[in-house]
Amino acid sequence: MQNSFSFSRLWLLIKKQWFDNAKLYTLSLLAMAGLLTIILTFWASVNGSGRFDEEDTYGIFITLFFASGLIFASITFSALSDKAKGIYWLSIPATPLEKLLCGFFYSFIVFTAVYVAIFFIIQKIIFFFILLDPGNAVRYVSTKNLKEAIPIILYFFIALQALFMLGSVYFERFAFIKTLLAIFTIGLIFVFFAQFLSNTVFPAHMGVNDFSSFKVYDGNEAKVYKLPSWIRQVAVPAMKYIWCPVLLTAAYFRIKEKEI
Repeated sequence: MQNSFSFSRLWLLIKKQWFDNAKLYTLSLLAMAGLLTIILTFWASVNGSGRFDEEDTYGIFITLFFASGLIFASITFSALSDKAKGIYWLSIPATPLEKLLCGFFYSFIVFTAVYVAIFFIIQKIIFFFILLDPGNAVRYVSTKNLKEAIPIILYFFIALQALFMLGSVYFERFAFIKTLLAIFTIGLIFVFFAQFLSNTVFPAHMGVNDFSSFKVYDGNEAKVYKLPSWIRQVAVPAMKYIWCPVLLTAAYFRIKEKEI
C-alpha cells in the first residue's frame, strides 16, 4: 500500500466501516430516537399550563447532543482496546490519515446529521399532538436566534469530539471516563496555574481582563489596556479555533505510532 492519501481508498474504508458496524449504528440510532421520544413526551406531558416553549426542547437537544456525541466519539477507535480486533484494524490497508478521517466522518458528520434529523422529526411530531388541543400554544424560537447559536454550539462540539476521539486512541479501556478525568485534572491544573501567575506576576493593583487585555486599578477606577488590534485579530481566533486541528493531529500521530 502506498503511504499517499487516496480518496478512493478512503471511500472504501468508509463503506467497510459501515458494513462492519451496521448493527451497532442501527441499534444506536434506535436507542437515541427512543430516548429523545421519551424525554420530549415527558416534557410535553408534565406541562400543565398549555403554553409550550420551543426553547425548552433545544435545551434537551443540546444536552443529549453533547452527551451522546461524546460517548460516540470515545468509541471511535474502540477496536484498539481488544488485541485481536486491534491487530485486524491496524492491518487494514489504509493510511493513518484515512483511518482518522473515516472515524471523524462517522463520529462528527454522520452522527450530527442523523441526530439533528431524528430530533426535528420527533419534535415536529410532539408539537403536532400538542396542537391537537385548541387550548395549547407553542412559542417558537426565532430563526435569527437559531442561526446565531448554531456556530457556537458546533464549535464547542467539534473541539470536544476531537478531544474524545484522541482519548479513544490513547486509552484502551474506559476511554470516555478516563478522558473526562483527564479534562478535569488538566482544568484544575490550569486554574491553579492561572491563579499562581495572577498572584506572582501581576501586582495587587493589576488583573487580567480577558485573553487580550488587563486592568490597572487606580482607587475606584479601573483602566483597561488592550493588545494591539492586529495581535488580537490573529491571536484570539487562533486560540479559539486551534484546538480541533491540534487534537486531531495528535490522534493522527498516535494512530501512526501504533501502526509502527
